[in-house]
Amino acid sequence: LMVSTWNRGSTAFVLNPMERLAQLVIVPVVQAQFNIVDDFEASERGAGGFGSTGKH
Repeated sequence: LMVSTWNRGSTAFVLNPMERLAQLVIVPVVQAQFNIVDDFEASERGAGGFGSTGKH
């Protein structure tokens, strides 16, 4: 396993053998599935669009 690093500071950084430098986090990647439709159903929002609830 290799980890690419970049020291953005001006001070030298020494990493000794067996010192920890990184952590691996494995997370699932969720793929959205879309339904293709010809028309949209009416909603309470009406034709106002996103964020148009009529309330302030």
